Amino acid sequence: MKYKFILATLVLSLSTAAMAGGAQDAINAAKKAQKEAQSIGFEWTNMGKLIKKAEKAAKAGDDKKAIKLAKTVSTQLVAIKQQAALAKTAGPTF
Repeated sequence: MKYKFILATLVLSLSTAAMAGGAQDAINAAKKAQKEAQSIGFEWTNMGKLIKKAEKAAKAGDDKKAIKLAKTVSTQLVAIKQQAALAKTAGPTF
């Protein structure tokens, strides 16, 4: 229960920061999330693609789309951390 509360708080803070600071702040948060996922060893293949799409949308002036794409990357980090935690206990069961 405590873990879920922490995750919910993280997601809320990331989304609030992204909306308050605009597209570039959201993209920066997404890049930070990507680097953290890389350090854990569980970067998802679509993270870089989504960041590039967000940067392209921001450059075109579509901040709403850029923020949405960047937030997707940031929220994926929560699932990545859960995946990494489960992977530690994965193994054959005899």
